[in-house]
Amino acid sequence: MKKFFMIFSYAIAFCFIIFFGTNIFLNDYFNNYFYKTPNLIGMTIEETEKMIPKGTIAVAVAGKDFSNLPAGEIFMQEPSENKVVKRGRTVKVWVSAGENSFEVPNFYGQQLFEVRSLLEEKGIKIKEISRTNSDLAYNCIIATTPGAGSIVDVNKGISILVSNRASSKTVRVPDVIGYTLNEAKEVIKAQSLFVGEITKMEVPGLESNVIVDMSVSAGSRISAGSNINLVVSK
Repeated sequence: MKKFFMIFSYAIAFCFIIFFGTNIFLNDYFNNYFYKTPNLIGMTIEETEKMIPKGTIAVAVAGKDFSNLPAGEIFMQEPSENKVVKRGRTVKVWVSAGENSFEVPNFYGQQLFEVRSLLEEKGIKIKEISRTNSDLAYNCIIATTPGAGSIVDVNKGISILVSNRASSKTVRVPDVIGYTLNEAKEVIKAQSLFVGEITKMEVPGLESNVIVDMSVSAGSRISAGSNINLVVSK
């Protein structure tokens, strides 16, 4: 009976040693040298830097691509969540460039260079630019294919139809002498005309950027879409 209790006591002691030894190992070794990867999906790089303690794991951007998450958020990571990694391990992440599709805006009447700049900024491909005669000013958007409101893959892009110079339409040149440059641009644009070359000249007593001369006489009629050169005060 005494021998049985001794064996039982040794077994209990051994279990305690295993239990506490395991906990000491986890606390003093595993938790200090190994970590479980957190879930970084949906976070920005700035947010991960605030969340992850320094000296544990590093985060490196491995790429950028379209996804269903907003631009700037992580949509994929490697290793994935809850994987055991060693201290100092780098977790690779891929950052979203936004959705891979867009709704075609209504570009009717807008200038081609403005629309092209907007599309390039958003990474949207322009497949083809066609031209035809129109009452719109030169280089203004007549239509797009697919049309406004359509949902399009950014890689497939859109085709654009723009206006040639409408030779049959003439407009009266506005008198913008004495206007500021910004005011003159708005008035000229409203007449389906464009500001061409801008030259500066010294005019004593006059504040800067005031129109002092025009390349076309005010009141004359010219083709819509024509350029008007301006002279402004320094």
